[in-house]
Amino acid sequence: MVREFHFEQRSHLFTALAAECQDLLSESVSKHGTATLLVSGGSTPAPLYEALSKFDLAWKKIKVALVDERWVDQQHAASNEALIRRTLLINNAKAASFTGMKTAAERAADGQAETETKYRALPQPFTVAIVGMGNDGHTASLFPHAEGLNAALQEDGDQLTAAINAEQSPVTGPNTERLTMTVSALLKCDRLIILLTGEDKLAVFDQAMKPGPVEDMPIRALLNQETVPVELYWAP
Repeated sequence: MVREFHFEQRSHLFTALAAECQDLLSESVSKHGTATLLVSGGSTPAPLYEALSKFDLAWKKIKVALVDERWVDQQHAASNEALIRRTLLINNAKAASFTGMKTAAERAADGQAETETKYRALPQPFTVAIVGMGNDGHTASLFPHAEGLNAALQEDGDQLTAAINAEQSPVTGPNTERLTMTVSALLKCDRLIILLTGEDKLAVFDQAMKPGPVEDMPIRALLNQETVPVELYWAP
């Protein structure tokens, strides 16, 4: 079951979602002594991250890690790590620890093992993951029919991370080589939150909610499972 929260304005969405994340992280720190916030790149969640960064949370006890990353250096304009450092790991959230995905390896497949080791050191269950969705139905870097997709979709897979080489499209842009958390890893979260804006994305989401091949719209792997609660936060 996917719970849907629709807002008339994006500002209302970000206010509500920031408060929800604050509650989830605070509860985890209180219960477990730590919390893990999994974050995605893209322009949509930036206001959420900036709002969160100002909250008076026990940031020293919160681990921040990426859901996925383009295989580019941090100085690259497409780097998700750069976005997170610029929008979230500021203000009060500077005290949080951060786990990135990009390594010095030339290829994502060559760097996967090193990143896997770092992700296995993060406390589980992960508290909350913020994911988006593209107009092609991808989420994280789980792109339709990508090289490496089938293994990354396995709900009972052993790996937390997987190398992906997507088919180039207007959605992927030139950076088709990625590292992503697997579906198995995302199902180790206490909560999955899908953050979307725009009528076009809502139409794609509605299509993904209908029966169809997961390989065509990989976000279905999250929508069709019953292990972890999933919430959609949407505004025009």
